[in-house]
Amino acid sequence: MAEDLPLPRLSWDPSRESYSKNLPRKRVRLSSPPISSDPVIFSSDDDPSADNYHSQERRKKRFRGPWYRQRPASDEGSQDSHEHEKKGKRKLERQFDSGVFMGSDGTDMDEFMEEIESGPASLPLRQSRIIQTEKAAPTPEELAQGQIQRCLEDGNESIDLSSRALTTLSNATIRPLATFTRVPPVTEGVFTRLEPKLKIFLASNQLTSLPGELFNLDRLVALSLRGNQLHELPPSIGKLSNLKELNLSQNGLRYLPYEILELFSDTSRLNSLHLHPNLFHEPQFPLSEDDVKEEEKVPYRIGLGNRTRQSPRRGAICAVSPDQHRRSWHTQWKVTYQARTEVRFLDINGTLVKGPSFPVNTLESNSFHNKIAVADVNDSPEPPTSGDSLSRAPSLLEVALAACAKSPQLPFIADFLPEHSPSSLHELLLKAAEKKESGGSKCTICARSFIIPRTEWIEWWEIAKVLENNSTASAASPLRQMENERDVLEKMVPLMRRGCSWMCVPEKLNVPEVEKGRMAVDGRLE
Repeated sequence: MAEDLPLPRLSWDPSRESYSKNLPRKRVRLSSPPISSDPVIFSSDDDPSADNYHSQERRKKRFRGPWYRQRPASDEGSQDSHEHEKKGKRKLERQFDSGVFMGSDGTDMDEFMEEIESGPASLPLRQSRIIQTEKAAPTPEELAQGQIQRCLEDGNESIDLSSRALTTLSNATIRPLATFTRVPPVTEGVFTRLEPKLKIFLASNQLTSLPGELFNLDRLVALSLRGNQLHELPPSIGKLSNLKELNLSQNGLRYLPYEILELFSDTSRLNSLHLHPNLFHEPQFPLSEDDVKEEEKVPYRIGLGNRTRQSPRRGAICAVSPDQHRRSWHTQWKVTYQARTEVRFLDINGTLVKGPSFPVNTLESNSFHNKIAVADVNDSPEPPTSGDSLSRAPSLLEVALAACAKSPQLPFIADFLPEHSPSSLHELLLKAAEKKESGGSKCTICARSFIIPRTEWIEWWEIAKVLENNSTASAASPLRQMENERDVLEKMVPLMRRGCSWMCVPEKLNVPEVEKGRMAVDGRLE
């Protein structure tokens, strides 16, 4: 007990009538935090932070810094004061030893919020591992689909798809035009027919084929295919009975389908037709005796020349086709049969067996490749075989291809063929797909549908526009009042006819009696 310290002596305060220390009272600032009433924290002697906590009085801190990194205040007092003068706002940092983001004891959260509100921090952006590819540009056909959709929404009857770099045109693109409805005009007391009159312009493109849905538009009145790369037109073009304007110039056409004659019938409305320039096959007529004598009078000629006549004499009648009397033509068109080639007979694969060979579709400038010799007036087509072997029944290959054409999986059937299958099967399936897309073909003799033709021949028909003064003008120059030699030749339009069997051949031509007598005397056609 002797080691205990003595208690301080208290003096008597007469004003309060109590004992006190006689020490001045400290002024308590309103802004200072209240004295903590927490109990005294007991800790071990090796914890330096325990000396910072006292129960009653606030003393000068002996240690500085947060609890996880404290240092004596006496050792670095001058250095801390010097750094505090230089240092402004304290930066926030993450202490990796604790795993918890904590600011220092002097962190001011208001200042931190002001920094956030002032603007976003310039942090480096993290690049994504997956590189997003740019959106592909729309194809020309997709742009054409958008143009057609806008015309449908606005009721615009004129669909201009010229100079759009179109290489293909599918049936899905043209099919929505079948539901085209005309927008009625807003006029009081006037009632008009709301039948649409579609006009489609496909000029200056790179089309090599046409979809079959294009020829199912029965309200199509104008069609321009000028300046493309077409080598053949589908026979479905004959279904456009309401067509008034047709432009097929500046293509690679060697012939037209025989079904195009339907556009010149008495029920058609065709008024304007442009066919040239094209690479049409030209007929080669045999020279008469007078023509031979005229050539013999010229002793010197440049080159070998061509000892065949390109066209019959003006006003001559070669023969009359039986089909010509079965049709009734429109009064504003003059349609007359002129001549034909010999019949070509093909096997079940479409390979030539008998008959002449037609020039291929080339863009050569030499006009000799466009000429084909015409058949004799008394020519009678004879198939390679005769007797009981001839039949109009289709082959098993034709039946199989027709079944494949009806299947919606036609474009993928070739992928299921064995590797050792002949290459001709792939070509035939491709031909079947092309026939289906273009609307199919029918025999020009018996009107039966087919995929592989068994017979084919070219007929030249004179197609001319009848003018108001009862004169005619060729389809190449319908506005020209007088014809020249080239117009006479271009009036003869080659038409391709195809049959489904070897029995589907043209009938024997009828030569008028007057012409027979003239041929017997002169031995030629004038």
